[in-house]
Amino acid sequence: MNFYSIADIENAINYWRDRQASGDNFAVCSRARVLADVYGSMIFFGSDRVEAKSLTPDQNEALSLALAQRELPI
Repeated sequence: MNFYSIADIENAINYWRDRQASGDNFAVCSRARVLADVYGSMIFFGSDRVEAKSLTPDQNEALSLALAQRELPI
């Protein structure tokens, strides 16, 4: 995927929040946290999509895993 929409980012954050326990002080898990940085930046700058190549390897991995898992039948 060349671009991710803001909805893709939000869905991936929710996926990780549902599946991995929060850390100390109710912080979200590390995969959701790296995506929250992207999500917040997109909101701040009014972006509706982001290029995959502009993301870090951790952000791309968290997104691709979450989005692939959400597409699988339950």
